Amino acid sequence: MLKRLQLENFTVFAKAEFEFGPGLNVVVGTNGTGKSHVLKVGYAVLSNVMNELQKLRELQKLRRGTEVPVLVESWDLNNLDIKLETKLERSFQHPSSELIRRETLPVSCSVTYTVGNRSELSDLTRQLGFSEKRTWKNKRIKSVLFAELLQQLAPPVFIPAKEILTLGWMVQASEQLKLPIDETYLDLLKQLSRLSLQRPESAAKMAIATLTNLLGGEVEEEGGRYYLATARQKRVEMNLVAEGLRKFGTLQKLLANGSLTPRSTLFWDEPEANLNPALIKKIAAILAALAQQGFQVILATHSLFLLKELHIQSVQHSLPVRYFGLNDQPGHGSVVTTTDDLEQLPDVTSLDAELDLADRFQEVLDREDANDN
Repeated sequence: MLKRLQLENFTVFAKAEFEFGPGLNVVVGTNGTGKSHVLKVGYAVLSNVMNELQKLRELQKLRRGTEVPVLVESWDLNNLDIKLETKLERSFQHPSSELIRRETLPVSCSVTYTVGNRSELSDLTRQLGFSEKRTWKNKRIKSVLFAELLQQLAPPVFIPAKEILTLGWMVQASEQLKLPIDETYLDLLKQLSRLSLQRPESAAKMAIATLTNLLGGEVEEEGGRYYLATARQKRVEMNLVAEGLRKFGTLQKLLANGSLTPRSTLFWDEPEANLNPALIKKIAAILAALAQQGFQVILATHSLFLLKELHIQSVQHSLPVRYFGLNDQPGHGSVVTTTDDLEQLPDVTSLDAELDLADRFQEVLDREDANDN
């Protein structure tokens, strides 16, 4: 899991720190405060580490039967930062020099992170620093037990605010064309294309059953196209399924094919987008259930309805939720407030807007009643 993320002079952040919990983590803020940026950086970090772990796993297989020891205790991290910079550029679809906050000097930034979830020995803490002049500040902070981290981690999952199940054609097109999309879309489509497991992980079974019942069937892929296979053995193309329901279909497929497990962190940008209140209530319950089963979930939202539903779930099931409030302060960038209590979250823009709407709506009703009399 992702334990800690520190950003300095990165996009809208002058200096920010995020200490994530093992279950539900909610990043709250209005547009432009950096919610999606936090998710993308976290996703890039875990993707980068997992890519290196998978390469080492392949190296282990090649070394079997040779005189080289099979167990790799630690590995050379010299290139890890450079690869992270590349992953950030592809995830943001911008050169790293454009990700630097320019309101302060020197024009440079850093990303510091810690991953791992079992012991201090298996934590990996790294710092990436880059500038317009590509001045690297590589620093190895801890050696890492390869075998320990390999047991802990699986590739992360990033679900964007836009639906994805009608865009399967992009994977093949990206082999020849330079598509105007960031790499998180292609990563997700590749994860979705995997066949479902005969026996999904026990931690995912309850959520899969709930999602299957909600959808009235299961999501299937064939030749880059996605379908909803109903109980009556009919296949409905995804572009004929309501856009809001496609989000539930995305989550079902990821759980069913083993791409999303308790060892992988789920990053979800605005899960409430294109969902009516009844469905937002359901997605909140599903996310809470996953957190109870050991999934780390980091989501971004500015929906007061979703915040309220998550709070209800946390109280009903004694489920801790960690909130990160982002507020823009002119000249200082976005400032982060961390709390485990929704009521202590300052300046929730969606709450202010809802209260204002309620007051204005009541004024209109009062005027209508006065005119009728």
